[in-house]
Amino acid sequence: MTAAESIGSAIVGALACQRDSYLKTLTTTVISCKQHVVSAGSESVNKAKKGKKFKKVKQSVEGKSGGEKSLPDENAKKLYKVEFQDTILFPEGGGQPSDTGFLTVRCKDECDTDSHVIPVSHVKREGLKAVHITSEPISVGAEVGMQVDWKRRFDHMQQHTGQHLLSAVLDKRDLPTLSWNMGETTNYIEIPRKLSEQELCDVSDEVNALITQGVPVSVEIPPKEDVKKTKMPKDYDLDLGVLRVVHIGNIDSNPCCGTHLSSTSQIKAVVLLNEARGKGTNFRLNFVCGDRVVSFTRGEDSVIRSLVGSMTCQEQMLPDKVRDLVKDHKRLQTRETSLMKEIAELKAKELLADLESRNKSLVFHHRPDGDLSYIFHIFKSMTPLAHGTVALITGETHMPGAVIVFGQHVDPVVAELKKHIGLVRGGGKDKFQGKIVCFEKGELDSTLKALQGLKLED
Repeated sequence: MTAAESIGSAIVGALACQRDSYLKTLTTTVISCKQHVVSAGSESVNKAKKGKKFKKVKQSVEGKSGGEKSLPDENAKKLYKVEFQDTILFPEGGGQPSDTGFLTVRCKDECDTDSHVIPVSHVKREGLKAVHITSEPISVGAEVGMQVDWKRRFDHMQQHTGQHLLSAVLDKRDLPTLSWNMGETTNYIEIPRKLSEQELCDVSDEVNALITQGVPVSVEIPPKEDVKKTKMPKDYDLDLGVLRVVHIGNIDSNPCCGTHLSSTSQIKAVVLLNEARGKGTNFRLNFVCGDRVVSFTRGEDSVIRSLVGSMTCQEQMLPDKVRDLVKDHKRLQTRETSLMKEIAELKAKELLADLESRNKSLVFHHRPDGDLSYIFHIFKSMTPLAHGTVALITGETHMPGAVIVFGQHVDPVVAELKKHIGLVRGGGKDKFQGKIVCFEKGELDSTLKALQGLKLED
């Protein structure tokens, strides 16, 4: 008995999407449907939430009323694990995210007008099985039409085959791929060290030359003893499973479960981006492939044009302009810090004089554009305090702020502040220091008014 016969469906490694990556539709049969019980923060729920854009789906065959139909509200929070006889929706694995797609459930009398469309938000592997996550149950034995989100799938194929090619070129330079990640906009390969600028150019040139050559990409299922098993998932049954090797001409051969292009020419292009430090001495080389290169270039061009407009200079002058701007900003920051310190020292003298000349028990100061460092300078300039209490506040309505209260009667002043400011957080020994998350409307005025009238016992 084969593995497929023992579990009743095609197994991961020999799914329709793996036998032919270019299949866009498939008619198949439901062999299992169970409610998917998960915790609120689980990966499946989060991925299902990302699929909320499928909440209303366009019927591929119009229903009786035509147009769009909403999924039933009573099922909105429920998820189901559905298994099929075969599938063209790839389950997440090998660094490749899962496919998404749609299921058209055929009615028993084959009346197309009553066909119902259900989105598949995620596909995962459980052992040898491909499990599809849906928001509605489907009867076992039901025949369904399956359609893959082809734009998403083809993008994944471009990134994944591009990664194999890039890894092969890096391997020639004794730079093995330690790990890799396919992101929503960019990808990265983790390698043992950072590449020099010249190496980046050489690798980029070689990869894109191989793309232009249109090297054929093929999948082989060799004898299992000939396949490296070091990177196989621990829960994948190596005896019953199917071990695939992806070949890029004579350039590269690697075990892989993913969906791939048939030629390097379909990668179109690989662009190497920045390098970021990874674990230890490792570095992550970021890159994009295929149609992402176009969208990435458009985005970068938009940023550059915006900067050119803001800086009123030519594109090639941007680096010098930005360097000058950063230098000026640092100089102005230093000047502002120095001036604010001088102002803080003057304000400290003023508050001390106010305490002594008028024999007050409480003085306070509010500066809308101040920050914690400003009022901390005042605090340092006034301590140790001989008598009285001081409250220092910064910030303005609908903005964050800071507060320091010190002196003889800290607790009653802080208690008064908390009556009027809902989002004040802080504490401390001998003084209260904290932050105001946000001054709600009216809070600042009522706080200053309350401090004005607050009487403290000496």
